[in-house]
Amino acid sequence: MAAIGLLVGSGIAAGFVGIASAAAPVTPTSYTPKDCGGKQVVSVTYQLYNDADSGFFGNWATDSLNRSLKVFDQGSGMYCATVNDTGSFVTTGPNSPQNGAPLAAGISGVINGGYVTNSFSAVLSTAPDYVTHGNLGAFDANAAHPSFLSYFDNPGAISWNQPTWGWRYHTAQNGDWVNASSGSSGDIANN
Repeated sequence: MAAIGLLVGSGIAAGFVGIASAAAPVTPTSYTPKDCGGKQVVSVTYQLYNDADSGFFGNWATDSLNRSLKVFDQGSGMYCATVNDTGSFVTTGPNSPQNGAPLAAGISGVINGGYVTNSFSAVLSTAPDYVTHGNLGAFDANAAHPSFLSYFDNPGAISWNQPTWGWRYHTAQNGDWVNASSGSSGDIANN
């Protein structure tokens, strides 16, 4: 499965695109990432707003997220990270995320999901941009904001990927959409 992450400033946008499949939608708890192992060295939460969300046909919604970010020291200069998002979205149109059908702006819903990184080689910063524990506050996704890379020296040189990722979008009357490394299904659509 291919995942395309969008780097924004020093953070990662929550819009990821996977390969479509006929997989049945799963419950939201299926996308709560598990710890990736090792000694936890970062455990922070923060709010991320104005986060453009992408689907198979471009941006389709704006997210407001409560993000939990953890970094684990696996020893010998190896680390991994987990991100868990809960929050809400509002559609911006013009196309639905899965099928590209016309989509009205203003449909609201809830989102949850996240990702686990692979193990990567890095040097933990002795003076990171953000504190390593607690709530960091609120950040506009269109400006500098935290990511797990914020806690390492020379973050641009770190080679990493997301082997496991997924988000579930739910509306009261306009459908559900699952976008995940295991496959995408459903859609958010006009009534």
